[in-house]
Amino acid sequence: MIKKRYILGFAGLGVVAIGLMLIAAISPQANSGKHCYSMLSPVDSNSNESSIILESGCFDTFAESIQAATEGRVNLDSSVQPKDVTDAMLNSEGSSSLLAPDTVTVIGIDYKDASFGGDSYAWTTSTTGCTDTTSFGISSMPSGWDNVVSSARAYANCNHYYHWENTNYSGASLDCGASCSSMGVMNNQTSSEQWHK
Repeated sequence: MIKKRYILGFAGLGVVAIGLMLIAAISPQANSGKHCYSMLSPVDSNSNESSIILESGCFDTFAESIQAATEGRVNLDSSVQPKDVTDAMLNSEGSSSLLAPDTVTVIGIDYKDASFGGDSYAWTTSTTGCTDTTSFGISSMPSGWDNVVSSARAYANCNHYYHWENTNYSGASLDCGASCSSMGVMNNQTSSEQWHK
């Protein structure tokens, strides 16, 4: 009777181990190679209000994410690296014309690695970007993005891209201006963000 229990116990452990191996084999690594975006509503530039996230999504490649974020307006070649993306590539129609007012505009991109590498999170709006009266803010980072930003770029006249240590725009902050290839003491510390002209 004792021998049977040991045999059944070992058999049960074997089934559990096989099940865990199968789950590991078919489950992707958490946030591995993920490139996401969110569309934000504008807020008054003189307030500390937070934008509403109107839509969001995640994709396997940076190009797919930007295509979805801009509603198909921007189709990056697969050879384009995130570090090489410019405001003109993201936010112009043709070579010199300005965007129509109802066109989705990229206002910023966060990266998990320094020098604009690794996973990315693009922020967009259906307005033309930052103005004297319009800004944007996210009072807490999306799932998987709290305390992980290591570089960032801003676009569309959002010349002050603030990364805050705590939620609700509090604690230490770093103004990336239009670009931060690294975050210094704010590396992996961002919990909320704001964009201003």
